[in-house]
Amino acid sequence: METTMAEIFSKIKAIVKGPQGELFTKIVDSFYEQVGDECFSPEDLADIQSGLDEIKRGEHFAWEDCKSKHGL
Repeated sequence: METTMAEIFSKIKAIVKGPQGELFTKIVDSFYEQVGDECFSPEDLADIQSGLDEIKRGEHFAWEDCKSKHGL
């Protein structure tokens, strides 16, 4: 079953309003800036997929913890 644009937008709105909204927005902005000029390499795509797989397995930490750790 293919996901509709309305379903995608609904999910995006929910994420942006949630606790990781700021991080998600930064990721989208970064991706958007790169799309016009360059594409992701196969290595980049593999790294992104690996990160998504880690999240699915629960291997992640809170954005607030990351900011604190790196003095942001």
